[in-house]
Amino acid sequence: MVNTTLDPQLPLVEVDALLIERVLVNLLDNAAKYTPPGTVITVTARSVSDSILLEVSDTGPGSAPANLFEPFARGQQESSVAGIGLGLALAKRIVEAHGGRIEARPGSERGMHFVITLPAGTPPPMDAL
Repeated sequence: MVNTTLDPQLPLVEVDALLIERVLVNLLDNAAKYTPPGTVITVTARSVSDSILLEVSDTGPGSAPANLFEPFARGQQESSVAGIGLGLALAKRIVEAHGGRIEARPGSERGMHFVITLPAGTPPPMDAL
């Protein structure tokens, strides 16, 4: 199950929607692979200062190597979960190309907590609409 919490007052953000979608799909796919069936994956979006924070949290094993965002790095060395370890490396490059950053840390109780920080955009003037 995926639980979403989106701030209704989110400002605009200038991004390539398909690339950012790819990042979120990768994080959700990883969460689904590593989270036990029947548990919750949480996605939140909120504004902090001049940034947008996108967060994906799960309740999986919650351990990740320090080099998680490097090519071919995997959270579990001999995992039965399919993948070659390029998804998070590409996600990091995409987020950085948008002037943002991505971090991973253990969840508050268990699992992983990914935070994507993107610069908030400036809305167009009302007379331009």
